[in-house]
Amino acid sequence: MVRTVGRNWWAVAAAMLAVASACEEPQSPESRPKLLLTDGATLAVDVNTTPALPDVNSTSSIDPDGYTVWVDGSASQAVGTNGLVTFSGLAAGDHEVALYGIAPNCSVSTPDRGSNNPRGVWLITGVGAAVDFSLACGSFGELFVSTNTTGVDPGGGYTVTVDGGASQPIAANGNVTFTLLYAASHTVVLSGVAGNCTLTGSNSQQVNVSAGQTASLTFSASCGPGSGTLTVNTGTTGSNPDADGYTVTVDGTTSQAIATNGSATFTVPAGANPVALSGVASNCSVSGANPGTVTVPPGGTGAATLAVTCFVPGARVSGAGQLGLGSPTSHNGNVQTFDFDVRADLTGQFTISAYPEDGTIAMVFVDPSADPATFFKAYRTSSNACSDPSHGVEFDALGRDGPDLVNVTGIVCDDGAQGSGRDFLSFFIIKPQAAGIGRSGMVTSGDIVKN
Repeated sequence: MVRTVGRNWWAVAAAMLAVASACEEPQSPESRPKLLLTDGATLAVDVNTTPALPDVNSTSSIDPDGYTVWVDGSASQAVGTNGLVTFSGLAAGDHEVALYGIAPNCSVSTPDRGSNNPRGVWLITGVGAAVDFSLACGSFGELFVSTNTTGVDPGGGYTVTVDGGASQPIAANGNVTFTLLYAASHTVVLSGVAGNCTLTGSNSQQVNVSAGQTASLTFSASCGPGSGTLTVNTGTTGSNPDADGYTVTVDGTTSQAIATNGSATFTVPAGANPVALSGVASNCSVSGANPGTVTVPPGGTGAATLAVTCFVPGARVSGAGQLGLGSPTSHNGNVQTFDFDVRADLTGQFTISAYPEDGTIAMVFVDPSADPATFFKAYRTSSNACSDPSHGVEFDALGRDGPDLVNVTGIVCDDGAQGSGRDFLSFFIIKPQAAGIGRSGMVTSGDIVKN
């Protein structure tokens, strides 16, 4: 049920009473059958027109010839700019009420119902209802707002607001129009500008709208690649961690000291940013790529965690190279290549490859991260096989040879500088139900380093 509103409730009630006792039907030049019911509902339509700003002190702008009220597009009555009409004998149910003949400088502005015209009303037989239309008449114009954005990463557009009220979204390069603005000065604000964009001038501008005219206003912005925040964390585990921490460098240009278990924050350009950790002690190693790459969105955040593992000094040995002369290719049975990084905490990997005469490549490896069935059993921090036993390491492991698990023993010696030919490697592999195989010799290419 629609509540009874209007200039005066008693006037509306009196009008409905008068209609109920009238002898003539209400004006209905194109009436539908449902509008001719004599025992139907009664509807009062109240119209109230006032001058709008900036014409509030003058009534010259008010529509002089009034309006026409239509119900369901079938029955109509003329009504004054401030008047009241009633329709009786209406069928119960939903009806549509519309106000026509509104001058171009007037608009419906009923505060509690927006500017709905037409609007609906629900009627009940024997019960009166009322609909009110409030109008404001004055000098109106339009405002055309456009945006011009250059550069990269402009974001998802902006919002335009007029006089702190009516708002519309607008693209980074787009336009919108505001209609029925009073002929006066208006404040136009552009909001939602991305952090990597800069407006030319203020985001709040004044514009004068003239009656019957369209004013225009353009906001210009330039957008850069943007920036964001990058946080780098370090996590160090193991024995004898680096006492003085590390240095983290972003984009190869900006560096900060960082603790072994700490964090550092950088303001960086949006996009991919290389992150490198340096100053890592020789008995420590960085897991994963170093440098790595972190992507930071414009105005957003990115994070990188660099994991470092440290060992007792001297409790790590690594190397890569070959035994034997010649190219490490198939059919060269005189060459074996090696690649290993073995640690006292029984982590790391060891790979030995051979190139038999049948053209295949035989490989035995120990790598718990790739094959959990393989593992290191023992690590000895010296070896009498070396010219200086303290330069040597011996280790035992269970490795993989094709489908088989095999026992592997390795002896390595860091007896000389890289390329000196003094480093030594010995490996022995015991295969199930087969004779063991192995080789010992000086490293002919590559290097072995004990940390």
